[in-house]
Amino acid sequence: MKNAICPILIGIVINYASAQTVPATHEWNVTLKVVDENGQPVSAADASVGYFSGHKGASIKGKTDTNGVFAASHSAHSGLLSFAVTKTGYYRTWSEYDLGFEYDPTKWNPTKTIILKNVGNPIPMYAKREEMKFPKEDEAIGFDLIAGDWVAPYGKGFQADMFFTVHRKIINERDYDCALAVTFPNKGDGITIAQPVPDTGSAFKTSRTATENGYEPELDLHYSHVKRPNPVFGYFIRVRTEVDQSGNVKSALYGKIPGKFRFYAGTIVPTAGMGFDYYLNPTPNDRNVEFDPKQNLIKGLKPLEQVTEP
Repeated sequence: MKNAICPILIGIVINYASAQTVPATHEWNVTLKVVDENGQPVSAADASVGYFSGHKGASIKGKTDTNGVFAASHSAHSGLLSFAVTKTGYYRTWSEYDLGFEYDPTKWNPTKTIILKNVGNPIPMYAKREEMKFPKEDEAIGFDLIAGDWVAPYGKGFQADMFFTVHRKIINERDYDCALAVTFPNKGDGITIAQPVPDTGSAFKTSRTATENGYEPELDLHYSHVKRPNPVFGYFIRVRTEVDQSGNVKSALYGKIPGKFRFYAGTIVPTAGMGFDYYLNPTPNDRNVEFDPKQNLIKGLKPLEQVTEP
């Protein structure tokens, strides 16, 4: 009799302990406050709060009210929430929020401010995501930003806008020393570091206008197994510059390079390589660098060469 009762009692204890470890169901509540770049409420914007229910993604959708507010709630233990807000005349904005899986009444009732950047004056530009091998080392090789290629005889380019010179000392794949010099052919041409723009989750991430001054004729970058260039937000460039007798800029093309130059030392291949994304305004003296992705002036790009961000 004793042996018959024990398994029942043990089962009851185990079931009770398991019941105590099952998390109670709590509801999370999210309030989105959608504003423009001046802090004014944006009404009638399409808002979406994404979450996971089990192993499937789901979302709660609706429009912001006259105060720019959209609220959503659910009892699914999602962990990570995603927010997306769109409206005609503004760039899409997307962000995430980590609820965590353990209930926290403060953390599970967040109010998030979403900033929508307005679509200003997007224009057709020469834009490309470039990945290339260096045809020669220790020699300045010209790159044509309009053609999107090395200049002849190494590519189909006609006019050098920038020169790239690479020097490599490869001992082995874990011990190397490389230098990349970026230079320009014309007086007044140059490159300058772009000041950071706060990341609001907007599809438009850079400044709308290239800086007017401060362009340097050379940028020297150093790469080794122990050192990398300092991180940058990006660069502005000025090319095809014409100056007057006093050295003042009469005409130039302006553009931007978001992020860094991607350098590949080539420690286990015969050649080095590099990559960078660039945008070039085709109109002389126009410093607008807000790109219309539907009007790329470089035709016939492969999917991986296409630039989709404005």
